Amino acid sequence: MALEPDASSSNGTSGSSSSKKSTSVDILSSSNSNSNININGIKSGGGAIPEEAETLEMDNEDGVAEAADKSTMNNNGKRRVSMKSHGNGGWQNDHAAKVAAYANDLLPTTLTPTHYDIRLQPDIDTGEVVGSVTIYASVNAQTQDIVLHAASSLHIKLVTVRLLDTDTIDALVGCISDGITYDARLEMASIRLPTALQANTSVSIAIAYSCRLGDSMNGLYRCKYRNRAGETAFMLATQFQAKFARMVFPCWDEPAAKARFKLSLTVPESHTALSNMPVIATELLDGGRLKTVQFAQTPPMSTYLVAMVSGELDYIEGVSRGGPLIAADDNSSKRQAVRCRVYTAAADIDKVRFSLETAVRVLEALAETFGSGYPLPKLDLVAVPELEAGGMENWGLVLFRTVRLFITEQTSLWIRQKAVYVIAHELSHQWFGNLVTMAWWDDLWLSEGFATWMGIHVSDQLYPEWRRWDHFAIEDRQAALSADSLRSSHPIQVPISGSADIDQVFDSITYYKGCALIRMLGAHLGVSAFMAGVRRYLAAHAYGTATTADLWQALQRASGEAVAALMHSWTTRAGYPVVSVDADFVAGQLKLRQNRYLHSGPPTSAEDSVVWWVPLGLLVSSGSSSGKSGNDIDNTDGYSRAAMRQRCECVNIPHSVRWVKLNHANAGLFRVSYSEAALRRLALEMERGGGELQTPDVVGILNDLVALVVSGYARTSSLLGMLGSFARAAGDSYVVWQIIGAFLESLHQTWAARAPPSVRKCIVNLTRALFAPKAAALGWAHRAEDGPLIARLRSISIPRAGWAGDAAVVAEACRLFDELYARNDDCCESPPFHHDFTSAVLEIAVRSGPSENHARVREMYENSQRWRLSEDQRMAALGAMACAPVADLKIATLEYAMSDRVLPQDLNIVIGFMVSPAGAAIAGDESIASTKLVLWSWFTANYQRIVARLGENSALLGHLVGAVVSGFATCEMADCVETWFADKRTAAFDRMLPQSLEFVRVRAAWYDRDASDVARWLGADGAASDYSSSAGNQQQQQT
Repeated sequence: MALEPDASSSNGTSGSSSSKKSTSVDILSSSNSNSNININGIKSGGGAIPEEAETLEMDNEDGVAEAADKSTMNNNGKRRVSMKSHGNGGWQNDHAAKVAAYANDLLPTTLTPTHYDIRLQPDIDTGEVVGSVTIYASVNAQTQDIVLHAASSLHIKLVTVRLLDTDTIDALVGCISDGITYDARLEMASIRLPTALQANTSVSIAIAYSCRLGDSMNGLYRCKYRNRAGETAFMLATQFQAKFARMVFPCWDEPAAKARFKLSLTVPESHTALSNMPVIATELLDGGRLKTVQFAQTPPMSTYLVAMVSGELDYIEGVSRGGPLIAADDNSSKRQAVRCRVYTAAADIDKVRFSLETAVRVLEALAETFGSGYPLPKLDLVAVPELEAGGMENWGLVLFRTVRLFITEQTSLWIRQKAVYVIAHELSHQWFGNLVTMAWWDDLWLSEGFATWMGIHVSDQLYPEWRRWDHFAIEDRQAALSADSLRSSHPIQVPISGSADIDQVFDSITYYKGCALIRMLGAHLGVSAFMAGVRRYLAAHAYGTATTADLWQALQRASGEAVAALMHSWTTRAGYPVVSVDADFVAGQLKLRQNRYLHSGPPTSAEDSVVWWVPLGLLVSSGSSSGKSGNDIDNTDGYSRAAMRQRCECVNIPHSVRWVKLNHANAGLFRVSYSEAALRRLALEMERGGGELQTPDVVGILNDLVALVVSGYARTSSLLGMLGSFARAAGDSYVVWQIIGAFLESLHQTWAARAPPSVRKCIVNLTRALFAPKAAALGWAHRAEDGPLIARLRSISIPRAGWAGDAAVVAEACRLFDELYARNDDCCESPPFHHDFTSAVLEIAVRSGPSENHARVREMYENSQRWRLSEDQRMAALGAMACAPVADLKIATLEYAMSDRVLPQDLNIVIGFMVSPAGAAIAGDESIASTKLVLWSWFTANYQRIVARLGENSALLGHLVGAVVSGFATCEMADCVETWFADKRTAAFDRMLPQSLEFVRVRAAWYDRDASDVARWLGADGAASDYSSSAGNQQQQQT
């Protein structure tokens, strides 16, 4: 599942304003009784577990096919998480004792499911679902109770249990309609049998039940779309990850309880019905009004990967050579063809061609990278208007938000890049997550961290000119480092104590720290050895489950290194180190010390107990070699693979070294704090321009310095004084400019609540002094020779100059908006500006133009076809409404976002824009504090409406809470928020809320510590100070 942690990525806007952070916690910047159709499917006699008539062909590379059969045989315990390993005992006769025994919601292992036969008939109009499931299971231990997961909304009507493989044709154990007890909190049903089942037998469990179509985009749910007639209608989609399959059918809803699934779905005849596997039969019913669609049997997989979609959908099709290897006529081998389709509403079919092409290419790249082909006969991608995450990796039926598949000529470069990444992320799950699944959710990082790494890796292979790892360094990696620098952080292998914990570990620690650790380890082992270990891991555990220890073992065998020992602290303990560098260039020695880094300042001795293995990535000026060994620099290119294993270590360097840089290319997951002398030498190297320090290393120095300033390891003035050096070193590198802009925005947000107007004005003027010349030099027109990196630089420079009030940018943006708005339906001319600027133009027009622009942008959102807006541009229009400079219009926008005209998932877009610098200003007040209070007042007054709209347990609710809370910058507001939530149910965000509040207090401490320091540097410590005459001259000297 692709994480959508912030407004600028989840909403599909162009990302032009980098600070639209709505959810990432980052200081810088979720029985049709009318029918007589019998779909209960309860068998009248016994029999063996059914076999699929058409055998599914599996890949035979590296033993993958054999593993499919092995996992079925090993289902009798080996692949299941044992109850003992999670501290659970068996069910007791007393129900209260049962509840106490399963504190982490794991089911007993007395039975193991091997096959499900599921039949569903949903009624889209009433929301009722008639269902039946026959579960075939192996009995591992004597038991008189069958305990499985069933949500409180699912009502079991009749259970029929039969013994299989016996001499008795009809070995009926019992038909149970009473004697079924439910635990609503644990979402479990316990079925008491008349007689006990004996170990080493097999049973069929036929259950007739009813349930309801879900809301909040979980389970089997309805979502609005445009049907073939162009009318608003409902389609059906599923979201079962992490624990929502139990809403649709009784099951063992745990990732380790893998089984085969055979589904049939009864839907309106006009619908296209999709599931994980191809359709094998269709039967018309009720005079042709309905049809029952049967799907082929799946390979062994987890319940959270079962998927269904139904609606009036069209598709385009392609073929990918990403399947298993097959023999060719010339005795060579080639990959089998896989049918790839992208489904969407008929009117949108032309919008998904790029996504189909991308899926075909990505699948082929992944097959080669993993050394094994995609094992299913088809791959479908579906554009779903309402989806909680950016994408969901259901095996063979991958769902995406429309903004991730609707890529046209008008789509911004950033959204195009994001689409390639999300498609690669979800398709990599087809191996890493689906083929091999984590044994329990405490190892979720295995699936999501690796898919994040692979998504970027494949994007970088397909489009090297995008330099996706550079972008990872400034956004995703920073999100991980920022969240993991909190006392409220959690280990990457996080204990899961209950169902409510599961959804909350889909966070930046799991995704981005997981990715960063994989990147660090891969850089240390070498890509060849690392991928050899990954292939070994996939082959060994195909169609089964695995743990972190299994991955380390495979990598150890491939590389010969003690991977488990190196990585133990990284995965089992929260946090990461800051390495302090004291360089003695005369003596030729570096003195290094590692301590845990915390945003709130130096750790206590108890917090600083871990000593990490730290691959230093040590880089020195070239042309120097000491000829030494161990931790010394001994290679002619000035790069060392030395690593720290102790608290303090020394590294010898050549006497001729001019400068030293740790963490080359940001491959390691740690901060670096340089001594004043070492930092001064790095600054001189950056000033040279075109020197040996490449962009990723400049990014690392700047990112670390920003973090050290926020946490009090360095003064803010020291960073302000170096901005000119970084700006000159950046040249046309958008990643460095992105960090500079994000730092100034964060400084302004933090200072907004308490700093005098003169100081706030100076911060804005400083931003304008840096970005207005860059915007003017780049201009609004894309040139033929401009590559994607220049396009990105232009798209971040112009909006920042506009936010800072540059008159030329504001005037041009308003002129372009007027020209765009004046277009009519018959206009076939190209848009008046490049699509990368849509978000910036709309934001500036609403914030700085006439008040009627708010209504005009709303009109563009509602009638996007008239202006030929792409999906991401339409979302940009929605977000721009939040940039209105009048409090009444902000409230009106929030109310509009709660209406039926806006999808529930898109409320976070409005919130994200509103808390960003682009949307926070209120007329007559440069401070964003006023907007924060307006938003908080509206949020608290409408909290129950918000919960009802998003769902009390929705991840979207947690994201929204984080956005509303984390932007404050005073301890008084942190206390206020904490008090307000004290009597609220916070299960959906009881990790997010403490993290957000800790960030608020970190911001407050930053201001308390450096307020005078910043005012002095800006020359604004006096209320009457004029920036142009004081700080302006200083800034000219600095830049």
